[in-house]
Amino acid sequence: MKYKIYVFLFFIVFGFYVYLGILNPDEVKFYFGGQQALKMSVGQFVVIAFALGIIVSILVGLVDDIKKSVTVWKKGKRGKRKDEFLTLIEKAKSYDLKGDRDKAIEQLNRVILRAPDIEEGYTSLAKLYASSKEYNKAIEILDLAETHLGKKESILLKKVKIRTFTKEFAKQEADLKEILKYNESNFEALGMLRDLYISQKRWDDAYDAAKRIVKFIKTPDEKRRLLGIRYEKASAIFERNNPSEYDSIVKELKDIISEDKRFIPAYVLLAEIYKKTNKLNEAGRVYGRGYSKTGHITFLSKMEDLFIDRGDPGVILKIYRRILDVATKNNLIEFLYARLCLRLEMIDEAIYTLNALESTGADFKGLHKAMAEAYIHRGQMEKAVEKFRHAFPAEHVYIPFWCDNCHAKKVEWEDFCDNCYSWNTINVRKEDFLRSDSAELQALYESEDWVEGA
Repeated sequence: MKYKIYVFLFFIVFGFYVYLGILNPDEVKFYFGGQQALKMSVGQFVVIAFALGIIVSILVGLVDDIKKSVTVWKKGKRGKRKDEFLTLIEKAKSYDLKGDRDKAIEQLNRVILRAPDIEEGYTSLAKLYASSKEYNKAIEILDLAETHLGKKESILLKKVKIRTFTKEFAKQEADLKEILKYNESNFEALGMLRDLYISQKRWDDAYDAAKRIVKFIKTPDEKRRLLGIRYEKASAIFERNNPSEYDSIVKELKDIISEDKRFIPAYVLLAEIYKKTNKLNEAGRVYGRGYSKTGHITFLSKMEDLFIDRGDPGVILKIYRRILDVATKNNLIEFLYARLCLRLEMIDEAIYTLNALESTGADFKGLHKAMAEAYIHRGQMEKAVEKFRHAFPAEHVYIPFWCDNCHAKKVEWEDFCDNCYSWNTINVRKEDFLRSDSAELQALYESEDWVEGA
């Protein structure tokens, strides 16, 4: 198409030449240097200039086309070569799937020797070594890849993941920082760096990394992680046991709660500070507000300890009874009330509540274990043995907890899940109870002053 345009332009220029020749029949002298002049008409000069321009354009275009053709040819040749080696890599993987790992390793080593510029050969071999827990060999292969290919995000990221198993945390941190030096928007690397800081309890560094992530990724999980790190920073300051710092901690915890009224750890730590400063009524109100906003049983447990330690167990008994008046068929709350009665040696009330709970069809190990303890208090050993038999194999916890995020089992409520690095996710396994929170109980949770008049 381009050359057709050149031909078309030639005819236009030729016509223009004829036209100028008719209008300008006289010759003129043109000097190009020296004393010798070139005689030609104006039309001839214009046409020659146009023709030379077209010829130069054609030559430049021809050279450009040749270069493009050579580039496409080389690219096609490289692509064909890469496809051949990728086929060999897939063949090596098939050897591994068939159980012949040695042959797979041999094949991949041959690929690396013959094609040191193909990344897939190194990464496949490193993955194979890592799956065999030969982590040092995997790192050596990736180091070799960097020698031939230079520093690349993809290779560095694979090294970082392998170093998680070798626990080379300093090198892992260095690799992650190098990735972010090349690409500060690599959020996978930034998230791994944040989690590394969390695992080492370097809360200031973790906070800086989390802030960078939340700036671009505003998901609920990321926002909760940022709140969790803020909470840990406050908790670390509290552990220094410096009363002059308590006011600033209280302010930070209240800010966290204002951002997420269902962030349980902040309520718990805030109440601990009030207890530490002998503001027991304030601590009780914080537990009450925490329960009213979240409905989490850890607040009931902590209120039990608070009021019993104060020598005023009647308050927590009234709180439980008020909750049960609203939600008459909540198995979890009934069980917690029965446990409290056992703790206060109100054995008849405990047995009555546990029997009523069992009659509704509730059946879990903690229930049978609690009933066995109640019968031991009464001296009814045969019934106690029977209940212990139902509780076998007995767990050492009455109420099972787990992480809502990763489903890791927990012995008790914790503010942080060290399995998935998340806060505010530990809850009761509700499937262990036949009925859980009702709509009526939710209405009670949302009442700010429900605990004040208990």
